Amino acid sequence: MKQLLKASSLNMAHFLLKGLILVFLLMAGVSAVAASPRAITSTSSAEGPIITFNKADYVFGPSDALPIMGWERGAARRGYGFEKMGATASTKTLWVRMDFDRNQLGDNPLSVYAENNHERFAAYLNGKQIYTNFTPGDVRSLRWYRPDLIRLPTDALIAGRNELVIKIESNYDLVSGTFSIGPTRALERHYEWQMFWRITGVQTANFIMLLLSAGALWMWFLRRNDVELLLLALLGVAWFVRNFNFMTTEAPFSIIPFKQMTYYVVYPAMASTLAFCVAFVRLPNWQRHAKILFGAGIALCLARLISLNTPLVDYLGTDGLGNILAVVCIAYTAFLLLKNWLRTKDARTAIMFCVLVSIVFSTAHDIGRLWDMRLWNGIGFYLQPYIGSLFCIALMISFGSRSARALASIETMNVDLAAKVERAREDLARSEDRRRDVEVARALSGERERIMREVHDGIGSNLVSALTIAERQNYPEATLRTLRRALSDLKMTVDSLEPMYGDIVALVGNFRHRVEPDLADLGIVSVWDAHDCKPIAWLDAANALHILRSLQEAMANVMLHSGATIVEIGCREHGEGDGQGVRVWLRDNGAGIGDIQASVGHGLKSIHARMAAIGGACEITSDKGKGTAVTLFLPYDRPQFDVPLSSAGSGPKTYDAG
Repeated sequence: MKQLLKASSLNMAHFLLKGLILVFLLMAGVSAVAASPRAITSTSSAEGPIITFNKADYVFGPSDALPIMGWERGAARRGYGFEKMGATASTKTLWVRMDFDRNQLGDNPLSVYAENNHERFAAYLNGKQIYTNFTPGDVRSLRWYRPDLIRLPTDALIAGRNELVIKIESNYDLVSGTFSIGPTRALERHYEWQMFWRITGVQTANFIMLLLSAGALWMWFLRRNDVELLLLALLGVAWFVRNFNFMTTEAPFSIIPFKQMTYYVVYPAMASTLAFCVAFVRLPNWQRHAKILFGAGIALCLARLISLNTPLVDYLGTDGLGNILAVVCIAYTAFLLLKNWLRTKDARTAIMFCVLVSIVFSTAHDIGRLWDMRLWNGIGFYLQPYIGSLFCIALMISFGSRSARALASIETMNVDLAAKVERAREDLARSEDRRRDVEVARALSGERERIMREVHDGIGSNLVSALTIAERQNYPEATLRTLRRALSDLKMTVDSLEPMYGDIVALVGNFRHRVEPDLADLGIVSVWDAHDCKPIAWLDAANALHILRSLQEAMANVMLHSGATIVEIGCREHGEGDGQGVRVWLRDNGAGIGDIQASVGHGLKSIHARMAAIGGACEITSDKGKGTAVTLFLPYDRPQFDVPLSSAGSGPKTYDAG
């Protein structure tokens, strides 16, 4: 296994070396291709054409007047013949002259988009100054990375050829960036995009990084053994100082030492960044690797001082050489991380390796965009200002996962304890519920028995006495029927108070038992067709009374109006799934109703209302001369109902009786 890891490590080292060689070859190839660009490149937009000047006339001269003599032709990728001034307090001026044809750019308002101009510049259109980005005496102006949008006044433009001249002043690097002319609206969109990623995004990312670095330093004071927290604070501060010249328009002190500081701090920033990587993942012998990386940072600073005038620096530029050497150090650290990941499969190592790979590619991208190389334009802005933020994000992810694991173990203990407490609480709650249910059931049973006894001994006895007296004194038959019906109603009410436990068969059976004597008196034969049905959970005394009253109303119609000789009373389960329930029916062989809708009276409406109130349904079918059937459907599962009887049943509710 060790031999396999060693072989894999060597292969990765060869791969990284080949990758670096390939990057250098690509840079050289692109540089050769870009050596002779066209003077003007034209692109199109929705508003009209946009032209970019790849070549222009330039001259170094005094800053008080437009030069007349000494103009030379230069390419934009080399900054129009830039002059590397170095650390000098004197101010020099570069003039850049470009021509364009107004007639080729359409009728829309025009603007000039300028980027990467060092440091202070002014624009002249046809000999008239139209823009300046600094005030007189502003020797600390620092606008090299801030794009500018110059709106060309219409009164200064002329038909045909126009001359645009840019005056650039600097105490340090006298360099001109590229310029584009086109419709204002199209260039505004590009300008806003560049301003966000060059200025706003960098400011946001770096101030957040500085805040996180302060938090890391505070945490390090609390946990001195976590050296990676100190290294994170150092890299955050170092990258903030390095990127400060990307964010500000004015140097906080003299511009020359300020720029030197921002140039040289990149190497301590890189060293602390790579040292943080090896410390954070706790590589074997990480202290030794961290010392090597800090030593490399110091060596890069010295190499920059010693080799400023070597031919390699003249070709690649000081930033280019430093970045290439930085990439070598990053590749070395990435190799160590990859080797460690192959051995441990650690997630933190994988995160840091991915961050370093991203930095390698972003650094290669930025090398090609350097003003003294200009191999490519890339995505239009530098990625280096966002490098420090990547480590803060990676740290937050890693700390988040570490915290999540610690919290998970604590939560597991809490869950176990909470589960035990919950089980005890549930046992206590169930015991309390059972005790309360027993007490409620006992109270209800006692109250029900009291009401039944009072009704039976009081109202019931009085009704029986009244019926007996009426029969002995030969009262009219209508009076007798009324008394008998009242007594029957009372018996049904008492029946509804009996504990049913959801037994619909028993409820319907009691109803048949109560009405059978009245049917016999009228010569009507009752047929019983009941089948086993499951208990209905919601069938309590109040709902049972609705069902009995509905059956009573249907039976009254049979006895008074149908002229039937047979009535069938029965119940059976019906339906499937959520629609399963019990059908209860009364069928007679009487004369029938005929047109049911025209014949529905108060009694049948009352049946519909009662069924709607308890979540059931009613269906009435009848054929003239063939009898009538009233079928009630009582679902096992019903939605929550809170419908008063007075408002229920505004329309018949039917179901498929099958």
